[in-house]
Amino acid sequence: MLIRINKNIEIAIYTWLLIALVYSMLLFGYITSALSVLLFLTWLLFSKKSFKLSSAKTRLTILFAALYIIYIVGLLYTSDSKGSISTFEAKSALLIFPLIFGSTTIPDRSLLEKIMTHFLIATIIASVAGLIYGAYNYFQSGNLELLTGPNILFFPGFRPFLMGLFCLTAIIISFEKLLIASSISKRLLYTAILILTVTVFLLNTRMIIVAWFLILIYYSIKMTKKPMQRLAIIVIPILVVAISSLTIPSIKGQWIEFFDRSGRSAIVLDRDSSLGKNWGGKALRIAIWKCSADILKKHWLIGVGTGDVQDSLQQAYENRKFYFASGYNRYNAHNQYIQITLATGLPGLVILLSCILYPLLHYQKRFSSHSYLVFILLFAFICFSESVLEANKGVVWYSFFNSIFAFGYLKPDLT
Repeated sequence: MLIRINKNIEIAIYTWLLIALVYSMLLFGYITSALSVLLFLTWLLFSKKSFKLSSAKTRLTILFAALYIIYIVGLLYTSDSKGSISTFEAKSALLIFPLIFGSTTIPDRSLLEKIMTHFLIATIIASVAGLIYGAYNYFQSGNLELLTGPNILFFPGFRPFLMGLFCLTAIIISFEKLLIASSISKRLLYTAILILTVTVFLLNTRMIIVAWFLILIYYSIKMTKKPMQRLAIIVIPILVVAISSLTIPSIKGQWIEFFDRSGRSAIVLDRDSSLGKNWGGKALRIAIWKCSADILKKHWLIGVGTGDVQDSLQQAYENRKFYFASGYNRYNAHNQYIQITLATGLPGLVILLSCILYPLLHYQKRFSSHSYLVFILLFAFICFSESVLEANKGVVWYSFFNSIFAFGYLKPDLT
């Protein structure tokens, strides 16, 4: 039953809940779920909803919600009941945000700008807090490693790549604001980009650094027209990456491992060779993907079930004598495309790819902002090295911003 309230009151409720949600993502993660539920109840009880299959807005809603539905379908043939309940709750944002934003007039442009501004502020707070925390520990011990990776994550519930995604999203927002900002605001935004960039590099995640480089090149070329300026813009990020790789030992080590073709950093499967060494990310991922391929050979059509993926991976690690993973760690597939195929088979992969490709293929015709294009490309890119949707913050990050950008920047004549 729909409860009628004043439209201004409804908008005010959404505004405060969405702003609170943005801060909870970065600073107070334990209340994100509660705020998501309150948003859903507000939508359910107070909002006038519109579903028209002829509209692009409704078709997008169905597509994005299908990503949640396929996970739920995968629970029907899952043997792990405890994992099933956890998945049902953890993935719920994939349904909640598309329904809220796809069936109402929320968000409009003014609310969208408020959300973006507060997200930028929250990300800066989290970044500065992490940098201060890392610097304090560094000066206490003199150990440079305490200024990198997870050591600069002040607020709980984050992994380096997730904090990197939040920073990159904030950088995208900053560049979009730069296009229309006043001179004073521009100085503040450039300062924000600098702080976020420092955080990105100190997080020491290769794919995040590469994504930062591509985003910077894209917006810098977009904002300048002179050939020499564009050349300088390309050279400067390359120098930043090169200098950081030479001066920060942990970053240097990652790049050395990435370009090592000697085989010394490769994990040899089918024999007990993985123990006794601190393996790098490339070696671990290649071994994980090979073990994942063993599962996909038998379960490529419908997967092993949403709740049984990790147990299947652990068994695959054990079968290939990858004891570093089977006995001492619980690694997911570290690739979202593989991860969803393991869980739900070919249908899940098709839906995930559709959620990426549909907005990209129809971008110029249907959307009015570059930020959604860059966001989708960022998500597609990071999915090659991380299972983004296996982390609660990753699910909320993707579903929230995908819905905000898609429906907030959808051209009015398509709603």
